[in-house]
Formats: sequence, C-alpha cells, structure tokens
Amino acid sequence: MPTEFEVSPKYIIAGLLALALTAVAPADCKSIEGIQYDRAQALIREGHLDQASTILLKLYRLHPQNAVLLVELGQTYLNDTNEMAGGQIKAEQCFRKAIKLDSEFGKAYYHMAEWANAQSKYDLAIQMATKALTVKKPDMQAYMERAATYSHMHKDKEALADLDKFISLGKVERKAYERRACILENLNLNARALADYRVMQKLHFDDGTTFKEARCLEKLNKNSEAIACLTDLLKRNAEDDAAYEARGNLQVKQGRLKEAIADYSKAIELLPSATLYKQRADAYEKMGRKDLATRDRKEAERL
Repeated sequence: MPTEFEVSPKYIIAGLLALALTAVAPADCKSIEGIQYDRAQALIREGHLDQASTILLKLYRLHPQNAVLLVELGQTYLNDTNEMAGGQIKAEQCFRKAIKLDSEFGKAYYHMAEWANAQSKYDLAIQMATKALTVKKPDMQAYMERAATYSHMHKDKEALADLDKFISLGKVERKAYERRACILENLNLNARALADYRVMQKLHFDDGTTFKEARCLEKLNKNSEAIACLTDLLKRNAEDDAAYEARGNLQVKQGRLKEAIADYSKAIELLPSATLYKQRADAYEKMGRKDLATRDRKEAERL
C-alpha cells in the first residue's frame, strides 16, 4: 500500500501549480483547488502551519507529480515546532521526493540544505545549497543558506564570499547585511561591518544594531562618534539602561569621569546591578573619591 508521499505513476502534471496560476484570475473565477491553495498560503502567513499542511497534503494527493506543491508542503513541516508530529522527517521526505520529480528545481535543493543545517549535517547542506545554485532553475537564496553553513563550520571567508555574492545580486535583505556584518567583525574588518550596520538601520531601525555600530566605532578608536551614536539612541529611548552603561564605559575611556558617573547613576536608577555599582566605584576611585567608591562596592556586595 503506498504511503502518503509515494507517487502514483498514472498522474502526470507538468510545470508549476495549475491551481496557483488561478491566483491571477478574479476571485469568482477560481477553482475550488485555487481557493484551497490561497487559504493554505494565508494560514502559513498567520503561523497556522498544521492547518496549512493539512490543506496542502490534500492538494498534493490530487497532484502527486507537482514538485512545487510538494516543496511548499515540506516547508510547513520544516517550520512546525511540534516535534511530536515528526515534522523534520516529513520535511526531508517531501524535499527528496521533489528533487526526484524535478532534478532542476533549485528551491527543492535550497530547502533540503535548510533541513540539513537544522540537523547539523553541514556537508550535506553545502552539497544541496551548491546544487541549488547550479541547476537550470537556481534559487539564489541558497547563497544565504550556504553562508550560514560555512559560519557553523567556522569558515568565515567562505561565508563572506557567499554573502557578498548574494548582496551583489541586488538582494536587499536586512538579514543578509546582518550576517555579513557579524562575519566582518569576526574578521576584524570593522569599517565594513559598520557600513553594513548603517545600511541595516536605514532599512529598519533597531536599538540593538545601534550598540553594534557603537562597538565598531570603539574598535576603530572613534570613541567620540560611538558616544554620539549612543546619545542618539537615548534621544529615542531615554529609558535604555544598557545604553547609559555603554556610554558610561566610553566616557571613562575618554577621561570624562563626571559624565561617566552620571551615566552609571542613571543606569542604576533604571535597573540596579552589582556590575553597575562596581563600574561607578571605579570611576569614583579615579576621581579620588574613595569614600564613594567604598560605598558603591559595599552596595555591589549586597546585591
């Protein structure tokens, strides 16, 4: 008896999903299958992967030769966090079967690489991602996936080359710049990393990225610019205790002890910690206020 993933040879359907093509037609002209397919896509967007997979499985059983539909079904299994449902096993079955159905379909290899990465099977992930890039219908997202694999393998230069290629294709994805900036920092290429962080901020501002900008500036011995960077962040969010602490550390490096103490004091007001009291104590010590330094160290011990 065939399993739900076995292909019946009597069904032959070529090309992309016929039902997906109906998406360009008016709603009242869509087939029942087209409506079901659209519903599955909506459920995926809403995060209801189990419901989406149920619909996609029914459609796949009607069109068992369709690699596109099979890959989409596999994606729902891959991204479902319910391990009891055996999603990872089902995902692998879907992707491998899609590859058999269409050996030139890059997206199937790409998601197979994604699955392999999730299983820490890095050699397989490299093989599948490379295949995804070299078939007749390549999937350029495989550069991102292969870069992730190289990073897992601590091969930063290879990962950087893939990310450079992906970005050079005009793929404006914040995640690509984020991954590349991280690798650039690992390689001590801080000026390039800083440039990528700034691109990220233009695409979508994020407080955490500001700290990374400031870190790069500090590594480049541009402490005044790093302070200004954190000051801009505090204008956006005056309750960011971590920004006050980071700016305080930079103020100490600049010899601006009064400003550093003011920053540490504000951070303590927002979220007191032993580390903050110790940092302020060191600043007091440098100012010659041993009495205040002793008081803060006692408070740090209390915490």
